[in-house]
Amino acid sequence: MKILIASDKFKGSLSSLDVGQAIKNGVNNIVGSECIIHPVADGGDGSLEVLESFLNLEKVHCQANDPLGRIIDSFYYSNDHTAYVELAIATGLVRLNENERNPMHTSTYGTGQQILDAIHTGNKIIYLFLGGSSTNDCGTGIASALGYRFLDSDRNILSPTGMNLKNIRYIDDEEFKYRDIEFRIVCDVNNPLYGEKGAAKVYAKQKGASQDEINWLDDGLRNFAQLIRDTRNIDINQIAGAGAAGGIGAGLTALMNAEMIGGFQFMSELTNLEEAIKTADIVISGEGKIDESSLHGKVINGISGLCKRYQKPLYLFCGAKEITAQSEANIGVEKVYAIMDIADTRDEAMSKSSLLLSQLASAFAREVLLQ
Repeated sequence: MKILIASDKFKGSLSSLDVGQAIKNGVNNIVGSECIIHPVADGGDGSLEVLESFLNLEKVHCQANDPLGRIIDSFYYSNDHTAYVELAIATGLVRLNENERNPMHTSTYGTGQQILDAIHTGNKIIYLFLGGSSTNDCGTGIASALGYRFLDSDRNILSPTGMNLKNIRYIDDEEFKYRDIEFRIVCDVNNPLYGEKGAAKVYAKQKGASQDEINWLDDGLRNFAQLIRDTRNIDINQIAGAGAAGGIGAGLTALMNAEMIGGFQFMSELTNLEEAIKTADIVISGEGKIDESSLHGKVINGISGLCKRYQKPLYLFCGAKEITAQSEANIGVEKVYAIMDIADTRDEAMSKSSLLLSQLASAFAREVLLQ
């Protein structure tokens, strides 16, 4: 019996690899089945750890600014003149204390410094993985690190923050020298840049913005989009994924001719996930919280589709579940195992997630593998 464990991370708790190991331990406590851990990601935070498991990558250390401009140690990966940079490492929400979080004042400049270091060390292709963003600057921070300048009506240089998007009147690209570099943005968010489903109105609250600030940020995204429309004849609001990570997808597409790439598709092809599912007897997947919307997400939906294609039974593990039995049946899931079903409190579910996940996996082994 060959069991493929291909789960996304449990956000705030376990990485994709940690989830896989906990499930494998639980299964092997009961039966000696062959368990293959195949970490997966959707192109967001945690993607580099997954790639490191499959590719021969060199870890490159460099200094960069955090979202508030403090110098930190950061890193990216490189191989064959190609660099892999994860937004969250330098300018992610995890870099900030709760009371420091506010996308009016944060910037992606530090991620731009990572990219600049990657270019200076000889990389010609840059993959930027979005997710875990603390910013709403439309990528102006990244662009500023690479030579762009954003000016107000008096042609004063503006700091590249969410607050200043509303004040930009001119874009100076004279010092941008990297038109021969290929920029590829990896994500699976399909939100438009602005409006009710845009970057600010959907995501800025969780990054620390008040309602008035959310409206200001949305106006800033609209202003930036109009400026791009007027000067470059590009409607960045209509770009698929424009609203990802505070508008980075839109901004870098316009300013650096970046290409947007679907995260799960990219990651699954690079890690040969389809072949792994094809050769397995049972597939296990999951993520931190499974609700009705997550069943339409890229990881679970993608894995479910592959399991249906090759007629493989699919079991899901998660921290918490909020779906109906009908939804489970619709997506082709045999059963969903949730940590909150056996934990006394949410705090216990988070602090003992690995142990509890192994216990769930042991229950799965008894129910499914010993029958």
